[in-house]
Amino acid sequence: MNYPAVNRVWQSATLFIAPLLVVLLIWYRSDLSLYQWLLCLHLPLLMFHESEEYVLAPLSFKEFFNLKGPYGSKTDPNFPLDDAYVFQVNIMIAYPRVILGASLANVAPWLGCSRIWFELIINNAMHTILFQPAKPRYNPGLITNSFLLLPYGMLTLLVATGFFTGLDWVLSVILGVGVAAALGMKTRGRLAKLKASSAQDTATA
Repeated sequence: MNYPAVNRVWQSATLFIAPLLVVLLIWYRSDLSLYQWLLCLHLPLLMFHESEEYVLAPLSFKEFFNLKGPYGSKTDPNFPLDDAYVFQVNIMIAYPRVILGASLANVAPWLGCSRIWFELIINNAMHTILFQPAKPRYNPGLITNSFLLLPYGMLTLLVATGFFTGLDWVLSVILGVGVAAALGMKTRGRLAKLKASSAQDTATA
């Protein structure tokens, strides 16, 4: 698969799809419970966030993470995050989780909430702490994270407290933290592999 070309298509499409989804959700608000409506709203808000990360930012999130982030290679704009990784994380993991979570909001409310934990803890910490050294600077996704995803996530959790059981909270945290940990381990593993390869090349040079 030509991942760079595919990524350009879906990343650019978020600029047009997200506003349309918001309009549709406003139109059909009365047909959904507040919690399900909020989980449906997660998709266009995530798209707005990705629009900033990959389309509107001067340097895309992938390149920023790889070249300027604390866990990047600092030298390779495609490592540890490459186009295939970006596609997998967003199209194969994030979007299906958000859509499935909204669809099953009335059956398994914890499922959609698991992604909320990712936004509040992992995404928020990454954009507001990890990417902000002693001299703060803009990083791709900072604005939409701070003014869209963060308040959205807090509001959704507040609504969830009205009916979530203890099991709902436990399952949402386990799945949310579990997926985040798996992605973190994969990223660190790719970076370790690059460092090992570089060390071997230096030793044999």
